[in-house]
Amino acid sequence: MKKGGFMYAVVAVCTCLMAFGTMGLVNAYGVFYKPMADALNTGTGAVTLHMSISNLIAGLSTPFVAKMISRNIPIKQILALGAGMILLSGLVIGMSGNVLIMDIAAVFRGIGFAAASMMIITLMIGNWFVKLRGTLTGIALSFSGIGSALASPVLSSLIQSIGYQKTYLGFVIVTAITILPALLICPLKPQDIGMRPYGENEVQTDTKAQKQESGIPFTTRSAIFAVLVCFVLSIVILTSLSSHLSALAQTYGYDPSIGALLLSAAMIGNVVSKFALGAMTDRIGAFKGVICMLVTSFAGLFLILTNPGGSMILLAGAFLYGTCFSIGSLGISMMTRTLYGDAQYGNAYSIITLVTSVASAIGVTLIGFLYDMTGSYVVSVIGGMVLIAAAFVCLLTIMRSSRRKTA
Repeated sequence: MKKGGFMYAVVAVCTCLMAFGTMGLVNAYGVFYKPMADALNTGTGAVTLHMSISNLIAGLSTPFVAKMISRNIPIKQILALGAGMILLSGLVIGMSGNVLIMDIAAVFRGIGFAAASMMIITLMIGNWFVKLRGTLTGIALSFSGIGSALASPVLSSLIQSIGYQKTYLGFVIVTAITILPALLICPLKPQDIGMRPYGENEVQTDTKAQKQESGIPFTTRSAIFAVLVCFVLSIVILTSLSSHLSALAQTYGYDPSIGALLLSAAMIGNVVSKFALGAMTDRIGAFKGVICMLVTSFAGLFLILTNPGGSMILLAGAFLYGTCFSIGSLGISMMTRTLYGDAQYGNAYSIITLVTSVASAIGVTLIGFLYDMTGSYVVSVIGGMVLIAAAFVCLLTIMRSSRRKTA
């Protein structure tokens, strides 16, 4: 980075900060559920409903955000909308003593996160960087895991000392603040300020490379898109097993502390694998990088299923299983960009985000029902291995089909 290098660095830092606040802090949201339920004298399920509503609305709203971008609405207006809705809905949710009002506010919360989260982060990095695109996307998304790891103990401590309402308001304000640097400093495209994407002049310009860069035509009715949707469903449902790891350890006869460590190990695998997959994407391509992560995820579930050597092997299995999170975020994003190119990425990925939201809701509930029916997580773990195998078949199908279309 020579001329204009400072601005490239600023964009990279701003996207990391957005991922930290809009994805990482939100992953620690669960610490508020019980204090909210106790304060409102209601069940935990009634409280968690507003989060489910928020996630669903975020998925439904993402295609509309993509349309706003395609119509050249300034990114500052979109980010301002996102930050404003996150802040205002958060104030209502934090101060409200009524579950119904919280559910209504969650609708606006979901719209806010659609306008200032995953799709915007990956779109901005993709526009600003050609060289190191995968590596920088991996680094940015890794900050979501770092945010979760840091926020959970801090928020728990603050809830105990100053109560959940003040803590929640601070949580929302910090989330909105992490969006402000990108809102104030970073245009969506470097061309908007007379710059070019970093590394653009190093990209090959032969006919085949140009076809791959432009991607295949995007349509939701194509066979390739249907296979991609099946891949996304398999991976996102697979990641839902993480919320049951603590209970899984206890069914194996371990105490709750081991269960907590299992989740921590999986989250470490989450962060490390995003760095690794990002680097692999730049060197060997998104598809081959995802194959590597499918292999490590399968190995992790196999160790969890067989548990051949006690708690340490179980922790190693959780770490390896945690690498599936890199596929669910970075891998799917980079695969979509590779398939459909930069110009169509926003429209294609916005639909994928909707699929992701639905799959996430299905996954957690499905695993819970399987446990209720069988009294064990063995079926869910085996099911996870089957999902990885299905995702692998889908990936090979996508690779073969896309090569034919770009040949």
